[in-house]
Amino acid sequence: MKLASGYKAFWEAAHKNYPDQTKPGGNLDWIIEIGSVVNAECSDRFAKPSARGWNSYFHAKLFPDRSTKVGALAQTYKGLLNVKSPFDLHLYTRLIWELQPQTILELGSLQGGSGLWFADQLSVLCENKGQVHSFDINTECIHPDANHPMLKFHQVDLSNVANFDENLLINLPHPWLVIDDAHVQVFPVFSYLGQFLVSGDYYVIEDDPMRADKEILDGLELVEKSGFLIDTYYTDAFGTNLTCAPNAWLRKS
Repeated sequence: MKLASGYKAFWEAAHKNYPDQTKPGGNLDWIIEIGSVVNAECSDRFAKPSARGWNSYFHAKLFPDRSTKVGALAQTYKGLLNVKSPFDLHLYTRLIWELQPQTILELGSLQGGSGLWFADQLSVLCENKGQVHSFDINTECIHPDANHPMLKFHQVDLSNVANFDENLLINLPHPWLVIDDAHVQVFPVFSYLGQFLVSGDYYVIEDDPMRADKEILDGLELVEKSGFLIDTYYTDAFGTNLTCAPNAWLRKS
């Protein structure tokens, strides 16, 4: 597995050349402990939504220290707002490296900082350069500095899925990574875009799953019926659901 290759290479070199240090109590014994964390090949990595529910999570918004909470959420990138926690920024970097997406669809542009960040990540981490398409109704708020050859903004009212350009979606190359940070008609949009996704594509729903209200619980059933599984490698990387998208790092099976 791509994500675990570096860990495995280090472990093999250390175990072969410094066997005493890799035993319990040795200087390198800590690598045994982190093995289960970085192992992306575990058999139970992908879980049915119904087996997990939406209720268990820990988000940066819940940090007891106000300065930590604000610091975790008040992120900027190249001077522009990029309101994602450090945990999730790292997880996205990890997923982009693993998935090698050709298309990132971002729902909710804000100032354009996150779209710019995603475009830069694609340019650095992907062998074949993809494209970021960011959708928002308030495009006048997008800063001129959110400019990148791999980034395009679209003015779209997400309250009605008919406003999407179907011809655009049909022709976008896969793999896809869809990120819903717009919080507008979350599951109607999910249902609509889901028909364009293929096996192996990802759909991440930020923030809304923390509510665990009737809309979210009904959406859970829709997610499962649509053939998506929760990738626990991402939801639980820092502890169970320590992410802005609890149980909502979704992979189409």
